[in-house]
Amino acid sequence: MDKTIIRDIKSRFFALRNGVVADRLRSCGSPYKIIFGLLIPQVENIAASLTPSTEIADALWDNRSTRESRLLATMVHPLEAMTTEKALRWGQEADTIELADVLCFRLLRNLDNAEDLAYSLLESRKYVSLRLLMNLLILRRLSDVERARLVAANHLNDEDVAVKRVCNQLIDEIDWISQSN
Repeated sequence: MDKTIIRDIKSRFFALRNGVVADRLRSCGSPYKIIFGLLIPQVENIAASLTPSTEIADALWDNRSTRESRLLATMVHPLEAMTTEKALRWGQEADTIELADVLCFRLLRNLDNAEDLAYSLLESRKYVSLRLLMNLLILRRLSDVERARLVAANHLNDEDVAVKRVCNQLIDEIDWISQSN
């Protein structure tokens, strides 16, 4: 892969940096060593200017120290090139709620086997699994809504506040859809 592309991407991150946002993310405990403070729409604009590429996405994903690199990776990875194994690995490696949300929304929910993937991630990454189920429910691509409701109900008392929150959201949305039909 041409390292010039990655250098150009990093230059664009630098040009758009927002110290206030970066400082806020750091103060909230973001695990990244390098945070440029870009907003998601800014990362999306950079992604829109790039040709989807597995090589670029992999290089960005493997840059674990930089928040924006990992976010951008989810936006430039070609859907048709995302294997089940890589989807599972990325789901397990998503190290923040923000990254998990973007990964599920931008990439994983569009995979043909997204529902199976969600259940495969349940034991290792509950939040990613439940967030993916929520995405599929909203898209009306969840084949077994009652199973998803049961899974969410079984994790309502999880120690992780984010898992509890997504469980409540999933149950509320399923209940609302059931009442609407």
